[in-house]
Amino acid sequence: MPHPAWTKRLTPEVEGFIVEQYRGGRSAGEILRGIPFKTKKTVYDVLERHGVRRRGGVADYKKGFDEAAFAVIDTAEKAYWLGVLITDGYVVASKQTGSPVVGLQMIDREAAEGFRGFLGLQHPVLCIGPKGERHQPMYRAVCHSRRLARDLARFGVIPRKSHSTFLPILAEGLMPHLLRGLFDGDGTASRRADGQLLVGFCGSERLVAEVRMWLICRLGVSDNRVHENGTIRYVQWSHRSDVRRIARYLYGGGPRLSRKYELLRECL
Repeated sequence: MPHPAWTKRLTPEVEGFIVEQYRGGRSAGEILRGIPFKTKKTVYDVLERHGVRRRGGVADYKKGFDEAAFAVIDTAEKAYWLGVLITDGYVVASKQTGSPVVGLQMIDREAAEGFRGFLGLQHPVLCIGPKGERHQPMYRAVCHSRRLARDLARFGVIPRKSHSTFLPILAEGLMPHLLRGLFDGDGTASRRADGQLLVGFCGSERLVAEVRMWLICRLGVSDNRVHENGTIRYVQWSHRSDVRRIARYLYGGGPRLSRKYELLRECL
């Protein structure tokens, strides 16, 4: 309970209490229980005035990471992570900080850790518990950056991007890495009952149509049709020659997700 003698004014005594409690390891939420205020912003404003650095706050998210990573897509790593973000990345406006939140959330911790290492993020990967028995834990890597959000927007990674993603056209040698990122994010790799491997891509109508056409024109794979599942579109190949061509195109080097690579390794 708040101190009974304190009114809702930021007196030197109240500010001293906030600083002392925070330096003692208490969180902003815990401190609010002892002062007559309701929002964490009050606590953070006091800490800023007194020069106290926040734990796990925006400063930690922004510390030392590469905000210009996607200014120019000129390496295999950049192309790959762009593909992953197009499928499983997100951008959310943040009223608290003014800088958009850019994040990646996947069931594969390997991918979230890889993205964290690629950007040089200091904040650890977060584990999000499953919502129900049929769900799996999710792993999330996030940062705050106007620059990163602005650069990614050129490639369709924007807030509420689910139905507006598309296939960016990069230098020819970078396209396999971009498509491998798309594949690791929202691609399918499985084995049918008869033992034959199956590969595919899913996503927005435009993205799937453009990936399909790219693979048909570049690799000569079968002209399979796009299927619908609610608002999601997907295309798949199961002929042995098609699967082999796609696998060899995707896995010529660079970062990759082990789970899908191991399944398609026999085609390489």
